[in-house]
Amino acid sequence: MRENLKAIKELVGPQVSILPVIKSEAYGHGLIPIAKVLAAEGVYGFGLSDLEEVQRIREAGLALPVILLSGFEPSWLPEIVRLRVIPAVIDLYQLRLLAEFSKRQGKKVALHLKIDTGMNRLGIHPSELDQALSLLEDNPQLELSGVMSHLAAGEHPRAVITRQQKALFEEALKEIKRRGFRPRFIHLANSAACILDAKARYNLVRPGLALYGVYPGPEARKKIKLKPVMTYKARVLSVKEVAKGEGVGYGPLYRSQGPMKLALVPVGYDDGYLRALSNRGFASLKGERVPVVGAVSMRCTAFDVSALKDVSPGDEIVLLGGEGGEVPVEELAARAGLISYELLCLLGRKVSKIYLRSS
Repeated sequence: MRENLKAIKELVGPQVSILPVIKSEAYGHGLIPIAKVLAAEGVYGFGLSDLEEVQRIREAGLALPVILLSGFEPSWLPEIVRLRVIPAVIDLYQLRLLAEFSKRQGKKVALHLKIDTGMNRLGIHPSELDQALSLLEDNPQLELSGVMSHLAAGEHPRAVITRQQKALFEEALKEIKRRGFRPRFIHLANSAACILDAKARYNLVRPGLALYGVYPGPEARKKIKLKPVMTYKARVLSVKEVAKGEGVGYGPLYRSQGPMKLALVPVGYDDGYLRALSNRGFASLKGERVPVVGAVSMRCTAFDVSALKDVSPGDEIVLLGGEGGEVPVEELAARAGLISYELLCLLGRKVSKIYLRSS
């Protein structure tokens, strides 16, 4: 992760601050260990979406700014103030809530205004910008410290929707400036835009996937070198011989085409290794790719190891990652019909983790 962060810093330059997105347990990598590493490496703050994760960050002694990227629940307001959180305000309703609460409490509250530039997810529509700015003018206890938006297809910087979104964002920024606001941070770029689109970087970027060593699209490989952070390992539980024509697992979803040898691994969809990988997934055993055969069960998956001469219970099997990237998350996710984000979050949520310092 340190190397990935360094590569991102070198790409965007010293004038651009870094807001690592570490929501959802740092994409399954472990919230607190990842946050501590990033803090030590000199990032501006953290991007989160859940108040419980903010509380854990503060309890761990991390005092860097936290931007709550996906809005907030009304009941969170007291904790937002107590924990020194900067909320991204995603609609006029939230802006009014924040204004009323801060006025009652006599507190100055910083916020980032999120503009919906065409993704039609979270954010104030450009047609509502005038109302939002008027609310801010009427509530000087609210500090507009940032303006942001989010790209629907940041991995395609020349796509029509990306160009349209950037143009709408620029129009909103001009109006905000015309009204006399001078927000400290302007940010639009996720990992893809951070790597591929210099004009989308402004003075703050929000890398997520790239920090964890995953390329946000094939074009990104030409611009930056990243290394996978997560390796997911297990040990072979049992080795079984299967005759031709026999079924393997539930269904059976697979029947052997000839005599074969199976390695049974005690990992399944309860561990985030999804059933969608049945007859599609693969792992690395003794440096060789071995395919999943049959249905992935709740706590057991079968791999065809017929091509390997010597496989025994206790042998280590790499299900994701590996020192040489033997099982790329991009490829495994695609085989399951998922995106890399999903697979990382799912696999990393439950398992025990060991953190190693790079040499």
